[in-house]
Amino acid sequence: MNWLDNLVSYVSPMSGVRRAQARMALDAVRGYDAAKVGRRTDGWIAGGGSANAEIAPALHRVRQRCRDVVRNNEYAASALDKLVANTVGTGFSAKAPNQALWDAWCDYCDADGQLDFNGLMELAHRTRRESGEVIIRYRPRMPEDGFEVPLQIQVLEPDHLDSTRTGPLGNGNYAIAGVEFDALGRRVAYWLFPQHPGEIAGFKLNSLESRRVPASEILHYYRKRRPSQVRGMPELGVSLLRLRDLADYEQAELVRKKIEACFVAFVRTDDANQQLGEAKQGANGQRQEKVAPGMIKYLSNAEGVEFGTPSAAGGYGEYTATQLHAIAIGAGVTFEQMTGDLSRVNYSSIRAGLVEFRQLVQQEQWLALVPMVKKPIAQRFQVAAKLAGRQREAIAPFTWTPPKLQWVDPFKDVMATKEALRGTLMSLSEAIRERGDDPDKVFAEIRREREMLKAMGILSDTDAAISERLIDAATAAEIMNQQ
Repeated sequence: MNWLDNLVSYVSPMSGVRRAQARMALDAVRGYDAAKVGRRTDGWIAGGGSANAEIAPALHRVRQRCRDVVRNNEYAASALDKLVANTVGTGFSAKAPNQALWDAWCDYCDADGQLDFNGLMELAHRTRRESGEVIIRYRPRMPEDGFEVPLQIQVLEPDHLDSTRTGPLGNGNYAIAGVEFDALGRRVAYWLFPQHPGEIAGFKLNSLESRRVPASEILHYYRKRRPSQVRGMPELGVSLLRLRDLADYEQAELVRKKIEACFVAFVRTDDANQQLGEAKQGANGQRQEKVAPGMIKYLSNAEGVEFGTPSAAGGYGEYTATQLHAIAIGAGVTFEQMTGDLSRVNYSSIRAGLVEFRQLVQQEQWLALVPMVKKPIAQRFQVAAKLAGRQREAIAPFTWTPPKLQWVDPFKDVMATKEALRGTLMSLSEAIRERGDDPDKVFAEIRREREMLKAMGILSDTDAAISERLIDAATAAEIMNQQ
């Protein structure tokens, strides 16, 4: 303690204790190298705002730049396609209380009348990956519209959300970047533009004025990375500068090669009429000369010629590969998936890389996509069906099955699954769900096939009663007759 601390402690002991505690805390913080101030950390300015304070000012620009690189950069477009294909694939399968009603609704659920339910989920997830978030709006329909379940859904880009709506509102609530909260911090409404602010079609009157839509009519799908985060930020944003720098580097290398290729030969001579090849007068008065293959030209001792030899840029391939590795990590895919280059991996390494990648995909599926989109839609569908008198079954959660994962080595993977079943480490239904199929449908199909084969008198070793007992055909036929 210095003399000032002693003086403060003498006048106010409690203030002296607080100063001593603050000084101890400061010394503890400075024990971390990253918290020290010096030459190495000079200019390192880190914001201390909340998630919303940091995201809101940057969201629009980062979102637009992410869309730009996806449109114009092959690697960004490839990374996005791989993420969507592995997360959504051809669609999740659902086990519903009224399966026939759900299957029929999936065909006409699109408010725009173009996609089925799986197509809408692919579009929503693609928008989420590219723009950081997506808006899904329920569209209730009237009985005269002719839908068995009077409900449709519409996928909207996050640009419809009025980010300027921030602060206290007249009804006592408050808004953060277009999302309205009540005094308890619950989402109660979204402020949406009727039309996309960047639409090329003519705007209607007051179409650029956001309108309040109850939160019960909106699904806001994004990946929540920090507590109290209200809006989503695209993950590709972390690699935007690197993508742009790599594109500029490749463009500069291309220009350098073009410039080098422009100079075929350099002739040293004092004779203005000396020619190396065939010369002619151009339209602008300049001499144009062409060197033909197999030409032999004699020069005096005082003259000389040097041909251009474009040189390779050292380290170009290594630098590009290093940058692409970093971009792939930022995008959340493997280098091989983004580039299609499998020359650097073997069987074991590609399987190990896919294990972690698929864990990230499953996190997105079960921690964001299912709870934020699929479960609410299934709940709203059943409510609408109940009110329309189309569903008699009780409202119950759906069983969602993600799309099947393609095997790297089908034989080994199938044998591993078979051993897990024989060792009672997993159920047969679980193994079937991992393949993206519905166990009930698979079992029913197997039963129909076996009954049909039995009726036709056809023996197959797919039946364990035949393949596992290793018996002759006559005994197998007798067993089939007894079943």
